[in-house]
Amino acid sequence: MSELSIEALSVAVRQHTDYLLLSNFPDDLLPKVRVAAAVAEGIPHEHLLVVNPNDNPDLPEVSELALSALGVPPREQPLFLVRSGPLRDPMVTLLAKLVLESDWAGDDVGITHLDELGGTVAFDLLGWAVPEETGATVLVCDEPAFADARVGIGRFATVGMRVRRGPGPLRVLDCGEGAPSPRAGSAVRSFTGSGPCDSWLDLHAALSAGEITDGDQLLLHTRGPLREGWLSLCAVDTAALLLTDADRVESPVG
Repeated sequence: MSELSIEALSVAVRQHTDYLLLSNFPDDLLPKVRVAAAVAEGIPHEHLLVVNPNDNPDLPEVSELALSALGVPPREQPLFLVRSGPLRDPMVTLLAKLVLESDWAGDDVGITHLDELGGTVAFDLLGWAVPEETGATVLVCDEPAFADARVGIGRFATVGMRVRRGPGPLRVLDCGEGAPSPRAGSAVRSFTGSGPCDSWLDLHAALSAGEITDGDQLLLHTRGPLREGWLSLCAVDTAALLLTDADRVESPVG
């Protein structure tokens, strides 16, 4: 794949409580395979909650927080929003809101239908879509459609990245759908989760704690209820990688 590097990485996480009973939704609205997968993951059918598809105007979107934490890009560049879900509008409404409220000057592109693989196989597309002259900003969203009524909450997360072509602090080696390739599986550190942001959140924490050494090959492995994918990275210059956490950043973009 074309050489890409990540030069900045932000995370934003928020507990989400706006879920409704499954009985509030018509039987043909939710993909049956996704409902069955949620039950197979351990949520009894009678305790299954579904995310409210209507956005709460009183709360900032987690993607807004991650974008703000990245700060203003050094030059005009495209914004890629990677967001999937059976109910919430995966692209149009949120993307328009992000562009308007951040006063985004570059192009904006929505990437959907990757489900739990938004944080891994999306780089296959980014490999040819990121402009060489400007780089790009990428937001990967994770908004679980289902929650357990016995817990009552879900975790919404977004990972923000500044991506460029050529060498950089965190180099993208390869990605794919399915089990990791033998070469990717030989990584020094592996981070595994079931959602598109899980392994990125763990990687961000490890980088922030100084646990990653230059030269380390890293594997981000997503094994969701229906799909599996991976992304292979190499830490080139961890000191040059800009790490931000939305919980510690208050200034807006623009």
